[in-house]
Amino acid sequence: MTLEEYEVSFNHIVLDDAMDEYGLIRHQLTSPDRKPLTDEHLQQDRDEDNRRKAAGQKRHPLAATPAYVMYEDANYVGNRYLNAQVWRSLATGSSGARDDARRAYEASLYPYREGTKKEKGYWPKPYGALKGDYAIDKNYTETSLDQAYSPVIALWRYYQHLADESEKKEIEEALHAHAHWWISHDYNYDYLGEKWNIFDSNMPPFTANKISSPSEALKIPIGMHIAYQVSGDKKLLDECVRIVRKGIADGGVQMHRGPRGEIKELYHWAEICDYFMRETELCHETDWSNMIEDCWRAAKSTVQEDGLCIGMGNFMDDGRIEKYEPGPADSVDHYNYWKTDARHPASTVQMACLAMLIQELGYDDEAGSMGKELLSNVAETLADDYKALHVDEYIYTNREQMPPSHRDNPPTPIFATRTVVFWLDAYWRGKLHGVL
Repeated sequence: MTLEEYEVSFNHIVLDDAMDEYGLIRHQLTSPDRKPLTDEHLQQDRDEDNRRKAAGQKRHPLAATPAYVMYEDANYVGNRYLNAQVWRSLATGSSGARDDARRAYEASLYPYREGTKKEKGYWPKPYGALKGDYAIDKNYTETSLDQAYSPVIALWRYYQHLADESEKKEIEEALHAHAHWWISHDYNYDYLGEKWNIFDSNMPPFTANKISSPSEALKIPIGMHIAYQVSGDKKLLDECVRIVRKGIADGGVQMHRGPRGEIKELYHWAEICDYFMRETELCHETDWSNMIEDCWRAAKSTVQEDGLCIGMGNFMDDGRIEKYEPGPADSVDHYNYWKTDARHPASTVQMACLAMLIQELGYDDEAGSMGKELLSNVAETLADDYKALHVDEYIYTNREQMPPSHRDNPPTPIFATRTVVFWLDAYWRGKLHGVL
């Protein structure tokens, strides 16, 4: 199949398989048939829950439920699908692209509309704002930093290029209320069944009152700046400037060093820095372009011999990422609290997205061709062996790479929608800028 044929297939998967009756795009489905997950599929998850509880180890209290497994990242994938459809609309001008973007717009605002029934400005992870078979207790209060960033960047692109006046008004109201929600809560929130604070020491890899990761340092202020752009609320601009300057002064807006369980953040760090560099008054506050190029240097080092990327690793002082020696991990961002050197198709397409951004910025003339190759490699992997993609999308080639809980009691094979929505993001950004 050609990349164009894969695009048609992946778009079909998102809209016809992953999108549910309420318009949410489910993060995970069964593989290879892409059906909703049930309690029967999740016995291995419940066994692992019981083991961790007996050992006194942490795990999300809803982790073994269909609602959590299918919807924990539903907002994230819906937002990224919206981003992809904005690029598609700009690249093609087609009515089909506009229609699909409108559906993604509804998916992106669904959690906000449900969350605001509890409290104005509250933007939950979608499994906390569900109806029907997967409804969660009405006292649910969780959110995350991704909910502060992922919706706003996608809705901003839609606002800029496709939204009509009524949609612009709704986006303005939602982003303005959400930004003020963080301020009124003094940056406290519920996550993983616990109380967190963005600037507190319980937020690895944070140190007390300092942020050592650019993603976390900037996910809040980018939302405030975008809310300021659509509403004109100067208080949000002032708060954005304050947080960004504090992050820079504390050394937080720089490349991460040390262990990391989510290589995907490289794309988000670069995307956020690009926003501050090209779309804000803060363009001269720090060397944003250097940070973006650092992300690209690290990203290139994740590509393995077969053309797929690892999904986690150790960020070294020279800017590259080295593969892990498989073993236990303390951080929740390592899947199942396990370090692995397994390849990760979802991270691979996110590196393709980063490659297309780098090509657009003109930082590396070979980035576009590298991004195209990454897209081809992932498309072929998906076509060849859906069953190779287990929970959280890793491809395991030996037992040592797997979390111990997977070795003798393998979980249900999972299809990860995240892989295809980021594939579409990279594909259409590449089309828009003449790379593909």
